[in-house]
Amino acid sequence: MSLSIWLILTYHYASLTIQDNKIIEQGVLLRKELDLDRIRQLRWIASPSGGIKLQSLTEKITIHLENFPCEVRLWIVEYLRAQIPEPNQEGWDLFCHRVALPLRRYDPQALPVPDNDEVLLTRKRWDRLLLPWILLFTVGGVLAAWKFNLPRLLSAPLTPTALWLFLRFSTPKQGMVSQKLSADKETSSFLIFSGGMVLVFLTILVGLKFIELPFLDNDMFMICLTLIWMPVVFWNCYQHDKIRHKKQLEASKTSVKEWEAGNTSSD
Repeated sequence: MSLSIWLILTYHYASLTIQDNKIIEQGVLLRKELDLDRIRQLRWIASPSGGIKLQSLTEKITIHLENFPCEVRLWIVEYLRAQIPEPNQEGWDLFCHRVALPLRRYDPQALPVPDNDEVLLTRKRWDRLLLPWILLFTVGGVLAAWKFNLPRLLSAPLTPTALWLFLRFSTPKQGMVSQKLSADKETSSFLIFSGGMVLVFLTILVGLKFIELPFLDNDMFMICLTLIWMPVVFWNCYQHDKIRHKKQLEASKTSVKEWEAGNTSSD
């Protein structure tokens, strides 16, 4: 309830004003003001929604771009990119590739058209992919709860249901274009490896329910297996993210050139 009240207050009273070479952030309780001439660091945050951190000697302001419409996001990015000296900016290349250039290309009226190595993700597609899994987890959870007398197994469909709801409502009505998994060898290998590890882990977990080995304590065995399994999975995730990040850094060079070409043509 407290969080809900805070969000309502933020919606009504929080604001961001850029005027007269100043940035004013009005929160529910605090008010911050930054003079653009005194900003010592601008850090571009290349998260999916995008963010901007501004810092002077005494104040910090973080701009969350997801709070604004697309045309306002683009205006803020272009304005700060032009106003703050480039040596004081960090992380622009990756931000340009992930956030800024897609904002400039965005056309709310255009229907997404996938290329040969891309696929159009729609809400109906998520329904076809995930609803059968939700049904499978529901039936499996009910049977497992009845077989092993464990009522907590009835919660088995909650995770795939939450995933389905998240993907469905985060996907635009007209759909969105995404690269096919088969077109990215590193991602395909990562998913196959991770899926295989999870399958082996679950197989052993279920198998120990039916097999009792006198010389082996099942609980201790699963704890040891988990302690070995988790670092392997995390290391694989780290390696995959490292490769993906390197690819995006290479692609960002082209994105920066396209952005600068667009600025030149608009001038």
